Amino acid sequence: IDKLVSLTGMVIRSSLIMPEMRSAYFSCNICGFHIQVEIDRGRIAEPTICTSCNTAHSFELIHNRSLFADKQFIKLQETPEEMPAGQTPVTVTIVAHNDLVDAVQPGDRVQVTGIFRAVPVRINPKTRNVRSVYRTFIDVIHFRRHKTFTAVGGLEEQTTNDDEESSSSKFSKERLAQFRNLSERPDIYELLSNAIAPSIFGHEDIKKGILLQLFGGTKKSFTDAGRKSCRSQINILLCGDPGTAKSQLQQYIFRLVPRAQYTNGKGTSAVGLTAYVTKDPETGHLALQTGALVLADNGICCIDEFDKMSESARSILHEVMVC
Repeated sequence: IDKLVSLTGMVIRSSLIMPEMRSAYFSCNICGFHIQVEIDRGRIAEPTICTSCNTAHSFELIHNRSLFADKQFIKLQETPEEMPAGQTPVTVTIVAHNDLVDAVQPGDRVQVTGIFRAVPVRINPKTRNVRSVYRTFIDVIHFRRHKTFTAVGGLEEQTTNDDEESSSSKFSKERLAQFRNLSERPDIYELLSNAIAPSIFGHEDIKKGILLQLFGGTKKSFTDAGRKSCRSQINILLCGDPGTAKSQLQQYIFRLVPRAQYTNGKGTSAVGLTAYVTKDPETGHLALQTGALVLADNGICCIDEFDKMSESARSILHEVMVC
């Protein structure tokens, strides 16, 4: 506790931006004398006696002249590839302030550096009694987003909230030269398709289709001609007999693409795919819990056992696949 820690995970939920008081402004109702009090560990030491007119309990809090800072609660979940098999993913609460607010979005895989803190839980706000079990959270200092996949632009580089670090994470000149040499090869299409799931024999056409889905296309807009825009993403439906490596191909793509989600259609509902409203236990406010399709935005959502989905859940996917 109260030590610097670093951990990686996937953002599953972020709360609304809320103001947190940093400095309280008090004004005397008798003589108009004002004083500014700094917030110490979440508490306001309200002055009791005015030093100007020596009147007791005459101060009033002026909200409009107090100083506030942005605050946001973020839920971070353990990434699926680091989670042991058969166990429930662990979640942790992260608190972001000021410039770190809205730095990450649900679905991003990030590396968080912050201070691990513990605060007591008060049983009644009007009493001083607290529970023996403390509530823990991470006071974030730095975010580092991992590579994100976008269907229109391919792989984006790692982005941070530090310009110096983001510039140092670019490819080296030797690496760029290797990319140029690979692009000039005539068999680049077959070379890349064979690199997808090399442990699975055959299925050359399916691997080429998955490769085209990973790279994406160019979005075309025909709004000037009175027509709708043409999407650049490719949707793939794999049909075949049991034991033909359909699920293994999906698992490989799920582990390959950073912004990807894997779900099973047998136990998936329409609410679980999109979003649902839940009560946040930290703040007590209503929060929007995102589903697999929202977390896989600008990525790939792998749905296994598609034929066993309910008709209501399958109808949700129609608009998603068209966009």
